[in-house]
Amino acid sequence: MKNQTLFLPELQNASGPFDYPLTNDYMFRSLCQKNNKALKGLLSALLRIPPEQIHSVVITNPIVVGEACPDKEFRLDVRVELNGNAIINIEMQVANLHDWPERSISYLCRLFDNLSHGDKYTAVRSAVHISILDFTLFSDDPSFYSCNKLMDEKNHHVYSGKFALNVLDLNQTELATDEDRAWRLDYWARLFKATTWEEIKMVATDNEYLQEASNTLFDLNADFNVRERCRNREEYYNVLRTFEDEIDSAKEELARSQNELTQVNSQLAQSQNELAQSQSELAQSQNELVQSRSELAQSQNELAQSQNELAQSQSELAQASDKLTQVNSQLAQSQNELVQSRNELEQSKSKLTQKELEIDKLRAEIARLRSGQNA
Repeated sequence: MKNQTLFLPELQNASGPFDYPLTNDYMFRSLCQKNNKALKGLLSALLRIPPEQIHSVVITNPIVVGEACPDKEFRLDVRVELNGNAIINIEMQVANLHDWPERSISYLCRLFDNLSHGDKYTAVRSAVHISILDFTLFSDDPSFYSCNKLMDEKNHHVYSGKFALNVLDLNQTELATDEDRAWRLDYWARLFKATTWEEIKMVATDNEYLQEASNTLFDLNADFNVRERCRNREEYYNVLRTFEDEIDSAKEELARSQNELTQVNSQLAQSQNELAQSQSELAQSQNELVQSRSELAQSQNELAQSQNELAQSQSELAQASDKLTQVNSQLAQSQNELVQSRNELEQSKSKLTQKELEIDKLRAEIARLRSGQNA
């Protein structure tokens, strides 16, 4: 871009650090109000609009530069009507209170609600909220400059181009795209972060809009009332940073506690699993014990039955033994009777033999007698 502005002589000779950079929201707010050309150059880079196409930039919420803010929490956003139509809200934010997505959407919705009574909905003016942040909004997905619109999540078709959230992260200049660099947006980010006049002049040397901003920044840093207001804002943000640190510390403590709780829960779950396993093993042992007792009872019943059968057998055996004794007694008696019978038989045989002898004698006598007769 052709250089049409020169540095102020005082700035040209200035060196070293300065007190209030553009990351101080009061300084940023004052510069935008004091130098419309610088604001136009910034909007050109942020909205990708050539400067010659920006015909008017009107701040619709002006302040009296150098005058005290009503309270410490007073918003120092810059609300701009661009070319008599679009409404742009630019806000510099240095403290991460972990609510910026919700806050910025809320601010944008208020901007978009710009119809007057009786207007058609198609007459609603485009609303763009631009966040300039000195912190990274999404640490898991950092970006230097993002433009967010309502769109279909499947095919990315934009629902409406009149509703947009743009975010510039001053701490991610290394992620600037070729388009960002083409519009010198990385130079603007470096200008915001600069803390010495050497840095300011190095960044702004070849750009008239950056030089306009640099000259006004130099003048405002020399203005006592502006410096007082900037100092008040620094004190306010120091309190917020302390609060932010406490939040971060509390989050770390909470995360540590959650990790410990997770570990305890894991150990508890492991213990419960081991207990469940022990209970299962105990139940199995109890079932086995019940089964063993059932088998023992069955064995005892079988043993009792066997003992009964044995007793019955022993009784039958005793009865049989008695019968055998009786039979033996009868057999002995029979044997005695047999012996007696045999003795009697022998005696009878002896008598018979004697009889036979006597008969033989008689026969012999008879024979002799017969023989004598015959003679």
